[in-house]
Amino acid sequence: MRWFASLLLALALGVMGCSETSGTGGFPCTEQGILDAIAEGGGPHTFDCDGPTTVVTDAEIVIDNDVILDGEGNLTVDGDEDDRVFSVPEGVVAELRGFLVTGGTSGFQHDGGGINNQGTLALTDSTVSGNTAYGSYAYGGGIGSYGTLTLINSTVSGNTAGHGGGIWSKGTLTLTDSTVSGNTATGTYSQGGGGIWHEGTLTLTNSTVSGNTGDYGGGIYNGGTLTLTNSTVSGNTADSGGGIYNGGTLTLTSTLVDGDCELSTNPPSSINSLGHNIESPGNTCGLDPDGTDLVTVSAEELNLGELADNGGPTMTHALGLLPTPSVAIDVIPQAACLDTEGEPLTTDQRGEPRPVAILGAEPKCDVGAFERQPDDP
Repeated sequence: MRWFASLLLALALGVMGCSETSGTGGFPCTEQGILDAIAEGGGPHTFDCDGPTTVVTDAEIVIDNDVILDGEGNLTVDGDEDDRVFSVPEGVVAELRGFLVTGGTSGFQHDGGGINNQGTLALTDSTVSGNTAYGSYAYGGGIGSYGTLTLINSTVSGNTAGHGGGIWSKGTLTLTDSTVSGNTATGTYSQGGGGIWHEGTLTLTNSTVSGNTGDYGGGIYNGGTLTLTNSTVSGNTADSGGGIYNGGTLTLTSTLVDGDCELSTNPPSSINSLGHNIESPGNTCGLDPDGTDLVTVSAEELNLGELADNGGPTMTHALGLLPTPSVAIDVIPQAACLDTEGEPLTTDQRGEPRPVAILGAEPKCDVGAFERQPDDP
């Protein structure tokens, strides 16, 4: 799935005019260096950072040119709790690679504390953490997006907003091999979507939504079309729909929901299970226990580890073997281990191979974002 998402991104960049070139390395590792790289356009452009470097901005950085910026895992851009860090205007196609975006704030009732996206933006191998959108009706503590937003191997964590503590999206949002964790929606009305609030099209594959807090939809508030494939939703908290609040159309495939769902009746919502899903501890998500779904699974049967660094670029929940193997291990026949395009899902969120035989001779995929490996502790 990772290669497919990368292909889609490359095609989008090419179509929209931001074709990948050899780039111009050696831009200064400063705010002005970032601005100069944006003005140059194209890319990917790298920066002469002497190891991990934090750039504290004087003002919001507007990415107003089609460009690929590559921080190579060394570049932290900090809004110093004074300004939003990045914004992408409508019509612009951009990608941030290897960046940490932090310390961003949006003005009262404005959207996107760390990043405001009106265009087409991809985040690859990047982290958006510790940003705030102020105001009860402010949207997207980490990212507020009205356009097309893609996250690959990226993390959105520890952000705060009135709605959509981590991400607020009213466009198209795609997460692959990514984690949304520890975000909070704090608005005085609804406080929706601790992790993600979206009203457009949202697709998660091999991704984790964990430990987020809100009022409606601690993990995810769905007001549009939501598709979850081999993903894990765990440890989120809300008064209604700790895991997922569904006010739209929800499709789940090979996904693990450790928590509860709330299904809206006004407006009416719909659930579509494509099989091999698990809900623990109850039966609130509208799954199909008469088919291949498992519901009312106890915590002991699930044996799900805490969110941790289990290898790979993002944090995940491991599936335990002791004292009892998780019921999520070796569940999905190889022929049914597919991504949203119907192609074989060959890796988990960490990049580890799928399927893997742990409990039996026939290789099968595990439910959720984590695929247990023979050498996992």
